[in-house]
Amino acid sequence: MKTQIFIDGNKRASIIFANHYMIQHGIGLLVVPENKVPEFKSMLVAYYEGRNEAVIKEFLKEQCWRQF
Repeated sequence: MKTQIFIDGNKRASIIFANHYMIQHGIGLLVVPENKVPEFKSMLVAYYEGRNEAVIKEFLKEQCWRQF
């Protein structure tokens, strides 16, 4: 998401693109649970500001990654 081509920071489009890629390669998809959205947004801001990217990676892996 950090290197997205969208100047306006379109997070939904980034997630859609990531999910398209992940589904196409058979590795699942990302679903941010509704009750975790505020936490995700906070981590995303920190990520954009160059702070610890390991935190958001772990969050996405543990809370949002769905395999099928």
